[in-house]
Amino acid sequence: MEITLLLNDPPGGRCRLYRAYAAALGEHASAQCTERFDAPPEQPELRAPAMLVNGLPVAAADGVILMPGDIVLALGNQHAHTTRLEAILEVVMDKCMQEWES
Repeated sequence: MEITLLLNDPPGGRCRLYRAYAAALGEHASAQCTERFDAPPEQPELRAPAMLVNGLPVAAADGVILMPGDIVLALGNQHAHTTRLEAILEVVMDKCMQEWES
């Protein structure tokens, strides 16, 4: 599985969250993660912050911020333990939200 992050420079809150999601997917799902600060040539309409799974953009259900369920939905059948991954990503999100509050 390949995860591509489109990030702002400098990365802000959502960029940091998406980096944390990607790190967790790298650790727990053996995802290969790359970062870009510009849209891929074949998808110039993409704007940071964004996450792509195997080249396909992950859509935020609320239209703003990616939630763990959005990522798991995008993974589809690419990983056998999506329930466990969703729980891991929930912990990542909660930790990031706590850091933003302090």
